[in-house]
Amino acid sequence: MNFPKTNILKQLEIRLSNEPDSPHSTTLRNLVKALCMKERHDLAALYELTHEDFKLAMSIMENWRLDQFTGRKDRLRELADLPVN
Repeated sequence: MNFPKTNILKQLEIRLSNEPDSPHSTTLRNLVKALCMKERHDLAALYELTHEDFKLAMSIMENWRLDQFTGRKDRLRELADLPVN
């Protein structure tokens, strides 16, 4: 499944709210934290994700790299339980 750019944050929000304590949600949240805080992330953890969650993680990283979240980085930080700048 390819996620439209405008839909990635919504998909992440749904994923994190449906199963907030699941290992997969934790991995996605940790990925977002690593991106926001410019920290390292254990890439091997991504291989433990379901195929759909893995594709979501790849879309998050691709759009982060392309700076597609420029206007929405505060929302992304909120989803990862990080303070908003």
